[in-house]
Amino acid sequence: MIKELVAGVVATTWKRLHGPAQWRILWLKHATFMIGVTGVVLDDHDRVLLLKHRFWKDCPWGTPSGYIERGETIEAGFAREVAEETGLTVGQVAIHKINSGFRLRMEVSVIGRLIGAAEPQVDGVEVTEARFFRRDELPDGLRASQREVILAAGATS
Repeated sequence: MIKELVAGVVATTWKRLHGPAQWRILWLKHATFMIGVTGVVLDDHDRVLLLKHRFWKDCPWGTPSGYIERGETIEAGFAREVAEETGLTVGQVAIHKINSGFRLRMEVSVIGRLIGAAEPQVDGVEVTEARFFRRDELPDGLRASQREVILAAGATS
C-alpha cells in the first residue's frame, strides 16, 4: 500500500516537471560515459587512411580515432578528429557498428570518404605519420576490430 502511494506521488511529480528538469534528473541518476569513434577513410582509389599513433603501445598503426565532444554528432566528431589529426576533410560518414558494454565508454565504428585530393599533414605529437594503404598492403598488427571495419568498407565501396 505504501509502495503504491509513493509510486503515485513520484509519478505525479515527474509528470509536472518539464523536459529540461527531467533530463537533468536522468543525467544525475545514470552513468555518463564517453563515446569513442574510430573509422575508415577511403580516398578516390579506395585506399584506406591509416595513422601511426605515438601513444598506442600494442599496435602503432590504426584507423583515425578519438572521442565525441558534448553536443557533437558521431559523424561530425569523426570528421573533426580526422581534420585535427591529418588536416584532411571527410564526408559521407556513415555509422558501421556500435560496441557497448564497456564500463565508461561505448565505441562507434564509421566509414567515410575523403573530400578533395589533399595529402595528410600530421603535427607529430599524437600522430607521427599518415598514409593511404591498399587493402592488400595493410601493415601488420592492426587491431581485429579495425580490420573488420576496413573489410566492411571494401564491401560498401
